[in-house]
Amino acid sequence: MKRIFRAVTAWAFGIFLFLASHAVAAEKSTFVVLPFAVQGSPSYAYLERSIPQMLTSRLYWKGRVEPVLHDVPRGMKPVADQAAAEKARAQYKADYVIWGSVTVVGEDASLDVRVCDKKGKVWPQSRQAKASALISVLSGVSDAVNQEVFGRAAMPASGRQSAQGAVNQMNPDITVNQTSSKDVYLNPQFRYAGPSAGDDSRLRSQALPFSSIGMEVVDADGDGRNEVFLLAETTLRAYVFSNGQLSPVGEFNFPKTDQCLNIRSFPHPSGKAWLIVNAVDNKGYPQASVLTYSGGRFTEEMKNIHLYLNVVKLPPTYMPVIIGQEAQPPRLFKEGVSEMIKSGKSLERAKRLALPTDANVFNFAYLPAGRGGKDGEKLIVLSSDERLRTYTGKGARLSESSERFSGSAVGLSVDPAMPGLGREIVTIGNVFYIPMRMLAVDLERDGNYELIVNKPISTASEIFDRYRFFPQSEIHSLFWDGIGLNLQWKTRRIKGSTVDYTIADVNNDGVPALVVCLNTHPGAIGVAARKTMLMVYPLDLSKTDPGAAVDRTDVHDVDGGGKR
Repeated sequence: MKRIFRAVTAWAFGIFLFLASHAVAAEKSTFVVLPFAVQGSPSYAYLERSIPQMLTSRLYWKGRVEPVLHDVPRGMKPVADQAAAEKARAQYKADYVIWGSVTVVGEDASLDVRVCDKKGKVWPQSRQAKASALISVLSGVSDAVNQEVFGRAAMPASGRQSAQGAVNQMNPDITVNQTSSKDVYLNPQFRYAGPSAGDDSRLRSQALPFSSIGMEVVDADGDGRNEVFLLAETTLRAYVFSNGQLSPVGEFNFPKTDQCLNIRSFPHPSGKAWLIVNAVDNKGYPQASVLTYSGGRFTEEMKNIHLYLNVVKLPPTYMPVIIGQEAQPPRLFKEGVSEMIKSGKSLERAKRLALPTDANVFNFAYLPAGRGGKDGEKLIVLSSDERLRTYTGKGARLSESSERFSGSAVGLSVDPAMPGLGREIVTIGNVFYIPMRMLAVDLERDGNYELIVNKPISTASEIFDRYRFFPQSEIHSLFWDGIGLNLQWKTRRIKGSTVDYTIADVNNDGVPALVVCLNTHPGAIGVAARKTMLMVYPLDLSKTDPGAAVDRTDVHDVDGGGKR
């Protein structure tokens, strides 16, 4: 009996040691990225904070390697040497510290990155490239750090499909849906993989008793946690999203004579964010405002700006820039879109952008060049009839989609008899509908960018141009396949009218998500009963598999002869 007891005890102790060793092996590591020293023109000063943000995002590995800071604290300065970096690592109790510098001379850039662990071992990474290719260079550096330092498998740089993990197919360009949600690609909702009941692949907020026209998810007060801002016709409301509920934390009312159009955010050097709200007065003139938010209160930093404003990411650095365009009654827009600079309590036009004639302040986005500069950057413009036109970075037209996107219900009436107005300005039914945002993102972290757009779905809208309360919609991810924009993935059909969407960590759990703001659809005669909800699709980027089969089975590709 004693022998049996000793044997069982030894076996149990062995199991304990085995489990303990595996627990230690799976222990989470932490890192901190410090501000980068920037040498070059003052116009590149923003790289001091933006490079750490990009590296933090690309090095994040859920449950394995996570940052102790998701953003650079205000007031933190670049370090000069390893000793100072070690001091910062100890201060934030991180396992690794990352610091470095970037030098920009003319069109050339040099990037130096250092990674140091608790034992003082240093992994250096240096790259030289054109300033326009800095994002691709950062992707290469983050890949190298992931592999050499954190032991993370390399992310394939070529192809969005492979035979491994894909369903049987006659040809790599012919892909059908998988019937199982196993080996999820980004999110189960993007695979038409069957019911997702019982999992957390999609979160939904409660219904709020008003209809929205815009949304922004951003850390507006600089406390390291994102807030949700919902814009109605004359009211901006602030919320915190937690445990599936939107809790109100602030409200701002615009003049009742104004009609709000949309909301965008701009990262301010202070570490907070500007909230830019476009509106028009009762005579149709633009009345943009810039607000800040802190402690549950809104402050109007600038108001009565007689311009239409937007925030876009412009080449070569693809960092957010405020752009503006004047109104020119009786025309809708005065020709020319310009970068904006702060001047006192307002914004003034600076450099004018070189854009095609069909582009305006609201309807374009740049798609960065693929890894290694493949195919070059693209300019995507939403046309007058809501189709996607693709141009080269220099303005040469390449393609136009057959399907229609955006589907905004917020519009400005335009008189078709106005002199000088062409079809490129007047959109549908003599109304210019303010385009929804178009997001250029690299969710797969393979150096290739996709365009996130909204695709409204409605039979009535095909017959009645002015019918804009779409009962259903989908969010599509499109990529440039060398000929046109093609479908990479899409959400399941969303019941309701999408009014805005973004990629953000909406519930502050460290996991980015596709956040969709929608108005419910109570029927054609129940417009007054519409309510606002958020649909949240967490994106587990640590499980991103470029080899997984993607869904391209809608009807045709975007540039083919598909239906709306």
